[in-house]
Amino acid sequence: MLPSPSPVFVAVCMVVIAGSLAMVLYLRAGLSLAEAGWIGFAALMVMILGEFFSARSREKAAVERQLREINGVSAALQNQIEGLTIRVTDLETMLTVRIEAMIDERVSGLEDEVAGLKAANESLREEFDAGRLARAAHPQAISVTAFEAQIATPEKPALAPSPFEGLDDAASVDRLKRCIVDRGPDILLQPVVSLPQRQVRFHEALCRLRDDERTLRPDQFIPFAERTGVMPILDNAVLYRSVQIIQKMARNQRGSATFCNVSTQTLSDSSYVEQFVGLLSDNTELSQALVLEFRQADFAAMGPVEISNLEALAERGLRFSVDTVDSLDLDCATMADRKVRYVKIDASLLLDPALAASANIHAADIAALLARYGIELIVTRIETEAQVIDLLDYDVKFGQGTLFSPPKPVRID
Repeated sequence: MLPSPSPVFVAVCMVVIAGSLAMVLYLRAGLSLAEAGWIGFAALMVMILGEFFSARSREKAAVERQLREINGVSAALQNQIEGLTIRVTDLETMLTVRIEAMIDERVSGLEDEVAGLKAANESLREEFDAGRLARAAHPQAISVTAFEAQIATPEKPALAPSPFEGLDDAASVDRLKRCIVDRGPDILLQPVVSLPQRQVRFHEALCRLRDDERTLRPDQFIPFAERTGVMPILDNAVLYRSVQIIQKMARNQRGSATFCNVSTQTLSDSSYVEQFVGLLSDNTELSQALVLEFRQADFAAMGPVEISNLEALAERGLRFSVDTVDSLDLDCATMADRKVRYVKIDASLLLDPALAASANIHAADIAALLARYGIELIVTRIETEAQVIDLLDYDVKFGQGTLFSPPKPVRID
């Protein structure tokens, strides 16, 4: 559409046209000056009226066009509102169904427990009455009733056994230290992949120890090492080997991080942490390539010394991870404050309704909850394709397990 001419320009043109008409009539048509002037004035009035109605028509067309645009925008907004209303209704329905299912499961579980307690109570009462009658009939022969016999002495927790059969703790500790110092831990790497693309994003460093007779798995020596205080020596050796591997890998896999498990016994050693902080100061790229990993129970039980050393490492840019999760009631705020950026949960825990029902949040919402605190969820021990399909419904972005790759040994060179 061409732009409208200026009103001043139009007025000047109309005056020029009216004057020209009057001059033509006076000079050419032989009319008197007064007659030519009146005719020119009349022509000017006609042009003014024509321009007035033309301007009104243009304004009316512009207003109608704007109204049509407003109606179009209003219709689009109405469609969006209707779509949002439908989505909110579906979400409310879904939440209602989930809440009712969780309530039914918990109520059913409580009813079963109450029924079991009632049955046990009745059984104990019957046994107590039988024992009391027997004692009354034979006061000398019966010294302990059947009810009293049911009260067992609490069992003491079993100590972590030695990984070496036939050796006492002292000899086992000496042999374990030789495995760590003389041979050094063997490092195995297991990838953490993105879902659903399955591209390798991170690695986890796992260790094995070689004895003269066999290779020891972590579950065979870590509990004993924790009980006997050997974990700081083991963590130091594993971290040293892992740092060497990370520095080699950094040349080809920039942006990839490696998870390394550390015990709180090592974190409580302030002198060792101070040395490690110095290492991070001299190798700033190491802070982005290494993630220290703690078990959920150990992380929750950290004392002031461990928290202070953790903050010192975090100030150097180091990130942390929490694994071996046995409860879905996660303290996200505390983890975020302590610079935890990853949480690892086993697929069996996340996908098992019976295990996840005791949590205060549905398992499908955990990834979104962690994301609000800047924490990524990594699901571990994925073994089947069916688990992957279920985890995608939970908005899980990272996975780890034998389905993608088992831990593989790696040489430092």
